[in-house]
Amino acid sequence: MTVRGTMPAHTTTFIGRRAVLAETEALLGKARLVTLVGPGGVGKTRIAVETGRAAARAAVFQHGVRVVPLAGLRDPALLARAVAAQLGIVDNSPVAGLGRLVESLYDKHLLLVLDNCEHLLEAVRHLVHHLLRDCEGLTILATSRDQLGVYGEHLVRVPPMSADDDAAPLLLERAEAVHDLPDVAALDGLPLTIELAAGLSPVDQLEQHVTLEQMLERSASRCTDGERRLWAALSVFPADFDMAAAEAVAGELEPLPALVRKSIVVATTSQVTGLTRYRLHGTVSQFGARLLMDADEPLRRYVLHYSAFVDEATRSWFSPDDALWTARLREEWPNVRAAIGQALATPGLAEVGTVMAMNVQRTRFTLFAGMLGEARDLLAAAREVITEPRLRTSLLAHCAYLAQAQGDMSAAIPLMQEARTLPRRPVTDVQLLLVEATHLFFVEGSPDCVPLYAHVVELCRRYASPGDTYITELMHAMATCFLLDAEAANKATTSLSRLAESNGVEWSHAWGLWHHALYELLHGDPAQVHPLAVESLRIQLTLGDTWSPAHGLWLLACTCAELGAYDRAARLLGALRSQERVSRISFASMSPFHKLLERADRTVRRALGDDYPVITTLGADLRYEQVMEFALEPVPDSERRPAKPALPGGLTRQEFTIAGLVAEGLTSRQIGARLFISPRTADRQVVNIRAKLGLPNRVSLAAWHRSATDTGGR
Repeated sequence: MTVRGTMPAHTTTFIGRRAVLAETEALLGKARLVTLVGPGGVGKTRIAVETGRAAARAAVFQHGVRVVPLAGLRDPALLARAVAAQLGIVDNSPVAGLGRLVESLYDKHLLLVLDNCEHLLEAVRHLVHHLLRDCEGLTILATSRDQLGVYGEHLVRVPPMSADDDAAPLLLERAEAVHDLPDVAALDGLPLTIELAAGLSPVDQLEQHVTLEQMLERSASRCTDGERRLWAALSVFPADFDMAAAEAVAGELEPLPALVRKSIVVATTSQVTGLTRYRLHGTVSQFGARLLMDADEPLRRYVLHYSAFVDEATRSWFSPDDALWTARLREEWPNVRAAIGQALATPGLAEVGTVMAMNVQRTRFTLFAGMLGEARDLLAAAREVITEPRLRTSLLAHCAYLAQAQGDMSAAIPLMQEARTLPRRPVTDVQLLLVEATHLFFVEGSPDCVPLYAHVVELCRRYASPGDTYITELMHAMATCFLLDAEAANKATTSLSRLAESNGVEWSHAWGLWHHALYELLHGDPAQVHPLAVESLRIQLTLGDTWSPAHGLWLLACTCAELGAYDRAARLLGALRSQERVSRISFASMSPFHKLLERADRTVRRALGDDYPVITTLGADLRYEQVMEFALEPVPDSERRPAKPALPGGLTRQEFTIAGLVAEGLTSRQIGARLFISPRTADRQVVNIRAKLGLPNRVSLAAWHRSATDTGGR
């Protein structure tokens, strides 16, 4: 698994601190854990980032440098999940823990920077101990007001800036427009103190030594009442935020430019929207929280703003702007996650938090980003507090469907059973109906799911968002393709393809191609499957979708087995098993998928013999990028079996096989058992074959097949 991430962008120039930088870099050359220790505002974060930049420029670490900011994380239980998310590591595990981090980092030569650890000391201590023990190539640089207390830790105590060497240039840089600068000797050498001093009015001379606390008090005293109220209100944000969020929480924003000039608020630029975002240094935010007369109202506004943001994302992501919405959700995730946690812990807001937790999953963001583990954590927390019957029914059904999507039937079935016992809205609460249909599809492999999916689609068109509606249409088409005859499958596939072409959503287009490929594999020409599946996979990878590629690998593995490209199929089968483990999706628990995969596996085993385990292991050992590169390759003609001649009567391969089984005297029930389809589907296909050939009964169909076989039609 690749570790993704980038260094934070520069916001100001870096001045001084040469001795501390040199000491830190020297220690990182011989120690695996270095902690920058010092009071708030002394510049630990900036030193850590600059040290990381230097290491990245010098290519000291083979797999680079990754910075994980922890200031906005308030729940220690989410630490491992949050680190994985920041590193771009897929963590869809239903149980929170260090497993995915260790699995992804154990073979990496990487510098991991954990910034602002002091409020999560016990959790960070546990995480760092296990990462260093299990990941031999990992080096950790931490920043904290207190040492971590982990064996092997080397401390670098970050001192205040000296007046001669560092502080004066910094003050000049930050306050170049101010003509009467404060006396550097009066400052305590903390960069934050200097930043705040630079923001004071020129008439604010410092005539005695000033600590950071005193500087914060002085800055607050020089603020207007409106500026202090805004400072206090903005302290509820655990991470950076945009102007819309600031206005929703604080109301009047006229004092905001003054707070920026005074270095109380820092302005940055969003890499997603290009608009201005704002943040408060941790120490400044903590001081601002003390200015709050009552935190309840700002926190309530904070929750309601991000509830509205998630609601808008739920309605709007299924559009040509789907990639933008995914990026915006990722940018706002620290605030969204905190808002859900705050709502679930606040009387009167728990229902809002529950709907937020469900809507986040409806945007498919957590699915795309490989963060289903966090999604399931939040939903589990909601189940602990929600008792109102109708909302609890929706919540349980929502959780059950999420588990079904991963093939986690042991979790899905109890949730579904509890939801069945509770009151429900018979028309608008479609979630439980979707779960019932998916249970019939995945667990029982019953064609009865198809009309139920069709009913859910109609309800979604009336009551649900476009994205939810498309999901049900996709599931309906998929079930039709797996469980019904070629005519019904062709109709469903054509309808889905038209939707994908008309809605302008790239994610939808990718799944439309995937489904067309599935139809060709099951009912048409397997030779057409590969280019369709490859193009679908290419779009998914371009979008950064971490979930859908597993389905692409499943389809390509089955296809290569059908084409006779057995070596390639074996590698893909091995890679698929590895991807299933990483993404926590189990095709073995989804009956129609499992049956086709099992057939492909048997075919490849017979063809390769003793080479089978060797080649599948080679596929399983490929890194994620290698797997995808291999999967996107065209299948050389040299790896394919010779193309079969066209079948008599224009029948498909499966139709000709069924005609042969009729000729052998098998009943529809026996045909269904042989081909892993239902007796009803087998009987319907026999009727369709007779209609296509113009034959009156099964006896004449058997005679036709014997004649076609005798004349070499096969």
